[in-house]
Amino acid sequence: MRVYFGLAIAAVLCLAGAVRAEPLELEQIAADAKWVAHLDVDAMRTSAVADKVREHWREKHPKAVEHLEMIRAVWNFNPCADVHGITLYGTKIKKDTGVVIVHAKVDQEFLLDKARKAPGHRGETYGQYRLHTWRHREGKKHERDMTGVFYRPDVILFGGSIDEVKTALDVLDGTSPNLAGKKSPLTVPVAEGTMFLARAVDLAEAKDLPCKSPMVKQIDSIALAIGEKGGDSFLVARMCVKKPELARQIKTVVEGARAMAAMVNGDDSEALELIDALDIDIKGKVIEVEWRAPAEKVWNHLKKMKEIKKAHRTGTA
Repeated sequence: MRVYFGLAIAAVLCLAGAVRAEPLELEQIAADAKWVAHLDVDAMRTSAVADKVREHWREKHPKAVEHLEMIRAVWNFNPCADVHGITLYGTKIKKDTGVVIVHAKVDQEFLLDKARKAPGHRGETYGQYRLHTWRHREGKKHERDMTGVFYRPDVILFGGSIDEVKTALDVLDGTSPNLAGKKSPLTVPVAEGTMFLARAVDLAEAKDLPCKSPMVKQIDSIALAIGEKGGDSFLVARMCVKKPELARQIKTVVEGARAMAAMVNGDDSEALELIDALDIDIKGKVIEVEWRAPAEKVWNHLKKMKEIKKAHRTGTA
């Protein structure tokens, strides 16, 4: 699914386009989903920090702007304004599974023509939909089949298997159950201003985790949200682990890291303010983390860190 995150990043590096928010829609996600991630590109366009990042990239990397113009010319598609939201979810916690729902304004006939000319293309009809499967990155690393279908002119569905795409279409059509109304860590309300969220359940029971960390096997559910509201950047995270003692240990590790960061930045009042903004609490097996800070100060600190890193790299620190 790396290609779709790349598409989203390209969109937010552009100048802000017309705002038409695409928040997470639980009706589009299967009821038996184990994980979900959502990127609200429209919300990112209105973010003060993201806007500063766009300006910085346009100044420091003029060739990136040229590349975006090339995408617009070749694909008849403007990533600066035409991508609104991207949702990913899967019913298995397993590498190379899951589907992607892209909300974007595209030239449908142009993309269909590209798909038909792709390596190994084959078409299949499913109800009222025409599915297109092709060989992605043929002859290269991570070569695999991909299937895509237009659910609506401005909604494109992608998946690594035809069966996953068919099942996702049933969810979108309402003939298979979705997450709306379900009580689950995946369905808690989304905080206003959220630009990116990621949630997962049943991690401890997963048989084929993408990573081999024993720590992950101790986690029942996890949720993360990053965004901006009222001029403040925020990060909110919630994790439910197997045992209360593990929750306490994690809190100790986080607080230790915060204390170390405060020692390193003892002469930087702005950095100390950002560090002190982190709050962590535990309730039994649940760990809750919240961090909020003025977006302008966040951007100033990011610039400062970039300059420090550059100085260390060039030996001028």
